[in-house]
Amino acid sequence: MGIQADDLFRIFNYGVLPFWLLLVFLPQARITTTLVHSAVMPCVLGVAYTVLLAVSIASASPDAPGLDFGSIEGIRAGFQSDTALLAGWIHYLAFDLFVGAWCCRDAARTGVPHVVVIPVLILVLMAGPAGLLLYLVVRGVWKRRFTLREAD
Repeated sequence: MGIQADDLFRIFNYGVLPFWLLLVFLPQARITTTLVHSAVMPCVLGVAYTVLLAVSIASASPDAPGLDFGSIEGIRAGFQSDTALLAGWIHYLAFDLFVGAWCCRDAARTGVPHVVVIPVLILVLMAGPAGLLLYLVVRGVWKRRFTLREAD
């Protein structure tokens, strides 16, 4: 009986939460730097995503329509299996954590107080692009300039 997609979903979904808690409560700690601000978690999630995507493609029925990025129907068809859907969810988890970690690093570098970043992190976790938008607005207001240039 092997591990099921529901089990993997729970493992990954809840498995990223400690890393988010590190970003919120210990953004500059050595453990956060080692686990979250390094390539460790992006690589772990990237490997899981790649394996699940490969399994999803390999196990797809030859008669089933493949993933087609040219239409909403094609996207829907590509995510019919739980494995493909789980790969898509891990895609979100990986990129949201990456964005949250970048917001923390960028805020520390640009002088945005961490207490201001905490609501941003919660929004990035729950609704990635909206959280990134909030951070960019907060950053722009704080710096009085809307730019992503590292030197500014």
